[in-house]
Amino acid sequence: MADRGLIARASYGLVQVSATVGGPVAGGVRHFNVPSAEQVAGGLLIVSNHQSFYDPVLIGMALPRQICYLARKTLFDVPGFGAMIHMFGARPVRRGTVDAEAVRTVIRLLRGGEALLMFPEGTRTRDGDFGRFSPGAAALAARCGVRLLPVCIEGAFRAWPRTRPVPKASPMVVAFGRPMDSAGRTAEDLTRRVREEMLELRDFLRERLSWRTR
Repeated sequence: MADRGLIARASYGLVQVSATVGGPVAGGVRHFNVPSAEQVAGGLLIVSNHQSFYDPVLIGMALPRQICYLARKTLFDVPGFGAMIHMFGARPVRRGTVDAEAVRTVIRLLRGGEALLMFPEGTRTRDGDFGRFSPGAAALAARCGVRLLPVCIEGAFRAWPRTRPVPKASPMVVAFGRPMDSAGRTAEDLTRRVREEMLELRDFLRERLSWRTR
């Protein structure tokens, strides 16, 4: 029997290539400051703003390692879409509940050296701007002793806002920040630093996006 880990990696690679090829069809995707494999080695918590269902794919298609992320359990019931996000590393969680199993999953993944994507806002934006950042993600990073990697996405809200059942073609841009050590810092301090970094990245991306859409 083929090794399940090998099959999973092959499936992830196939989805990653498909997303890269399909980017121009979606309106074009450009990435900035993509870190090297050495910079994202080991346990890593990737934190990003949440603009659309595109977000995990936009981040994962650029990074030089496989990532995983948490997704609302009901999304796995959507034909086709559920299978796709599963191949792209999604792990199901129950929305609106304190899911102890999800917390244990996060800790196991981070301590096992995985790269995990989380959205501190907890849900997709309603207006394209940042929402309130929960310190929960930073607290888990500090608890596991792993670094955080801030990421910012722009353009995905225009392409696929939560009010649209299907996406439309629109340019999207993604920028990666500097990895941050979590050791010796409180969750509140880490969350503040992550938000500040992401605000800088957002300003950078909005300049690029406005130039592309002129």
